[in-house]
Amino acid sequence: MAAPTNTEPRATSAEQWEQVGARPAPGWYLDPLVAAQKRRVHQELVWRWTRGIAIRRALKTDSFEEAHGDDCILFDLFPSARVLGMDLAYSTARRAQSRCPTERIQFLVSDVRSLAIRAESMDAIVSTSTLDHFDTRAEFARSIGQLAGVLRPGGVLVITLDNPRNPFYAVLRWASRRGWLPFRLGYTSTLSGLVRCLEDAGLQVSSTDALIHNPRMVSTLLFRALRLLLGHRADIPIRALLAAFAALGRLPTRQFTACFVAACACKPKA
Repeated sequence: MAAPTNTEPRATSAEQWEQVGARPAPGWYLDPLVAAQKRRVHQELVWRWTRGIAIRRALKTDSFEEAHGDDCILFDLFPSARVLGMDLAYSTARRAQSRCPTERIQFLVSDVRSLAIRAESMDAIVSTSTLDHFDTRAEFARSIGQLAGVLRPGGVLVITLDNPRNPFYAVLRWASRRGWLPFRLGYTSTLSGLVRCLEDAGLQVSSTDALIHNPRMVSTLLFRALRLLLGHRADIPIRALLAAFAALGRLPTRQFTACFVAACACKPKA
């Protein structure tokens, strides 16, 4: 997420993200098998879309997973690169740094709408469900423009967003705005809208995808119930359910069952 600047609603959001990041053990977070699935799917996507790119410096725009979860993708994502992780919340960046096993990766607090990073300095940027927490499309578009600005010519941006076409997303967003989730969901874009916004920022979209087909909220409650009933023996039914949900990604309805939409965009060389 990105840090607020001058208006009161943004300041409130910053305080909320700081509180989320400071929590010692978010028990509401993903089941270990779901976290492993999310990590694998995202890493494989990034590796596939950045294959053949010389990556010396890379940026990840959200450090929540690195601070809290088994779904952390950054620590071994680019093993030969110097990497920056950033977050809105100091508490999250600090926790991510304390968990990081290598000095190659440094974490900072920065606003993705006004990046404190040198222009055209990144070979690759990974933005996983970061820009879908803002209140307005204008903030969303500004953030993409900022990411495009710090990407070097020939560099690659891999971005994922909450999928608004998923029928469970509206319920999840409603619940977040009633305070029933630990964070608030904001503006997000359809895949076609994301492609247009990337192109408006001067980037060339080379690939798109739809990721993770577990029914949102429903699967979380189901997996938690299985854990309460069966303990570690719940691994077997949870693995079976994850495989069944993953099969939805091979159907024509995948644009509706996906939790996230994803796009890969390149910055043209001069």
